[in-house]
Amino acid sequence: MNTIRHRNARFDLLSSKEAAEYLKGNDLAILPVGCFEMHGPRMPLATDAYEDWAFGILLAEQWKCVCFPPIFYSYPGASAPWPGTIAIDPEITIAYVKAVAMAAVKGGFKRLVLCASHGPMGFLAQSIIRSIHLETGHLVVHLNPYPKVQEALKKEFGFNGEDVEVLGALHVLGLDGAFDPTLQVEKSMEFPSSEIAGLKAQGISAPWTFSQDHQHTGLNPRLKPEDAARAAEVLQRIAREYTDVPELLASYQGKMKQLYEDKPWDSPEIWSV
Repeated sequence: MNTIRHRNARFDLLSSKEAAEYLKGNDLAILPVGCFEMHGPRMPLATDAYEDWAFGILLAEQWKCVCFPPIFYSYPGASAPWPGTIAIDPEITIAYVKAVAMAAVKGGFKRLVLCASHGPMGFLAQSIIRSIHLETGHLVVHLNPYPKVQEALKKEFGFNGEDVEVLGALHVLGLDGAFDPTLQVEKSMEFPSSEIAGLKAQGISAPWTFSQDHQHTGLNPRLKPEDAARAAEVLQRIAREYTDVPELLASYQGKMKQLYEDKPWDSPEIWSV
């Protein structure tokens, strides 16, 4: 008997024959893109990858599609010199994730959704999806579930943070007990220096590096191991809010394809004046 959670949504567990059967009737897939970096003194190094993998699997069940295993290594940002972090250059991240995405599209997954909530993946993913479109005309999209998930966790628990999110994600993945969130001290997330906030207030973007472990995620003594199933329920609830995405994506892809076939910019009748 199959006891693996979410087995049919996990593309890594399907055979090549099962993949061929899937592609006969469906071209939708989710590609989680995470990171491998310091997440404070207790949280797993693969926190970002676990969060987006778990959410991708829940989306895949909602959308009746498949979820690829995550890309674990990408540009980490402020945690680069910390023990355990695998610091990949931004340019390499863009090139690799783009190559994986384009290979997936070539392999038949015409509706591909990058699920990536790791902070720096915001600007990296925007570069990737636009580069793919510019080169091929094909639409790959980026979904960042982090804001909606964090808002829902705040309503459910009275607090939020990546600790409660990864606790729920590990439950989804069947990795209960891999992370014990029990703490006796409380500290808030913070920038390593006040100048960073001052620069951001002026619209200036600059790299920074964490100088203390708690700055990345904060430390929360209120979270307990038994909160895992409850946190996973929040993730499931938010995944249901994305019900319309597959149809919207298919419709938009069709319109964009038609636009590039019509090429209105080549017509002398296009100009308003």
